[in-house]
Amino acid sequence: MPRELNSLFLSIFLFAIAIGIDVVAFPTILTINHIDPARIGLASSFEVIGGIFASFFLSNLVARFGMIRALGFSAYVYALGILLIYFYQSFFLWVVFAFFMGCCWFIYVISRQAWLNILLTDEQRGIATGIFSMVLSAGLAVGPIIVSKLGAANYISFITSAILVLCSYFCLLPLKRLPQPEIESKRIPLKEFFERNPRCFVARFFLDFQTYLLLSFTVVFGIHIGLSYEAAGLLITSYMASGFFDVWVGFVLKKLSPYNVINIGFLGCIFSFLIIILYSKSYIILVVLYFIFGMSISCIYVSVFKIANDDYSKEKLVSANATFQIIGSIGSLFGVLTGGVLLNIFGANGFPIAMILSCVFYLTFLVNYEKKYSSRS
Repeated sequence: MPRELNSLFLSIFLFAIAIGIDVVAFPTILTINHIDPARIGLASSFEVIGGIFASFFLSNLVARFGMIRALGFSAYVYALGILLIYFYQSFFLWVVFAFFMGCCWFIYVISRQAWLNILLTDEQRGIATGIFSMVLSAGLAVGPIIVSKLGAANYISFITSAILVLCSYFCLLPLKRLPQPEIESKRIPLKEFFERNPRCFVARFFLDFQTYLLLSFTVVFGIHIGLSYEAAGLLITSYMASGFFDVWVGFVLKKLSPYNVINIGFLGCIFSFLIIILYSKSYIILVVLYFIFGMSISCIYVSVFKIANDDYSKEKLVSANATFQIIGSIGSLFGVLTGGVLLNIFGANGFPIAMILSCVFYLTFLVNYEKKYSSRS
C-alpha cells in the first residue's frame, strides 16, 4: 500500500507544479491582451463554473467508467487546453477554454483525492491530509519559480505545464493493480451537507473564496503596486512555501478540536491582510505576510478536510468530496468576482479588502451559530 500512496502523492505534486505555473502565466496573457481585473475575475470564474457543472455527473462517470479512465480522460484534455489557451484570440474563446478546463480539473482532482482517502484508515487521515496539503503547497510554490526562469509569457512555460499534467497521470498507473473502489453514484445535495455540518460548510466556502482570490489576483495586485509579473508570481511561492506547516497542523488535530484550529486560521488571515494594506510597498514584508497567510490557511484547510472525510463512509467519499468541492467552487466564484470588482473600484487595496471581508463574514457567521447553538442547548 505505501507504494500506491507514494504514487498518489507524486501525482499530486506534479499536477500542483503545473497549476502553480498556470496561476502566473494565465493572468499574464490576459493582462498583456489588455483585459481589466474584473474580466480576469470573470474568466477565472468560468473555470470554477466548469467544475460546478462537472460535479453533477462526476459520481456517475467514475462509477460507470472507473477511476483510471476518468483520470486519464481529464488529464489529457486538460493538458491540451493548456497548450491551446496560450494563443489568445478573443475573450469569449478564452472563457470557453476555461470552462472545459474547469470540468477536467474537477474530475481529475476530486477523483484522485477521493481515492487517496479511500486508501487511508481513519487513524491516518489527519496526518495524511497534512502531508497531502504540504505536497500540494510545495508543488504550487515550485510553479512560479519555474515561470520566473522561463518567463510568464513564454510558450515554454505552457508546454512545461502540459507535460507535468500528463506525467502526474502516468504516476497513477500503478494504481491499476489495486481493486477498483466501490463508488456510490448518488450525489449528496448541498442542503444535506450544510444540515450535517454547517460550520464545515461555511469554513470551506470562505477558504476557497480566499485561496482562489489570491491565486487569481496576486499577479494583478503585484502589477498595481509596481512589481513585475515574475516578482508578483513569487509571492505565490512564498504563500505556498508555508506548506510544511500542514503536517504540523495534522499533529495538532490529534490534541485540539478542528473547529478551534479553523477559528485560529481565520484570525491569522485577517491579521495578514490588515498589515498588507499598510505595508504593500515593501516587497520583503509582502513575502513574509504571504507566508504567514499560508500558515493560517493551512489551519483551515487541513481541519475542514479532516472533518469532511470523517463525516462520510468510504463508499460515499467521491460523492462527499464532489459536494465539498462544489461548496469551495461557489466560494471561489464569489471570490474572483468580488476581487475583480473591488480591484476596479479601489485599485490595489481592493484585493486585501476582499480578503478581510471574507474573514469578517465567516466570524460573523460563527458568532451567530454559537448563539443559536447555545440557545438550543
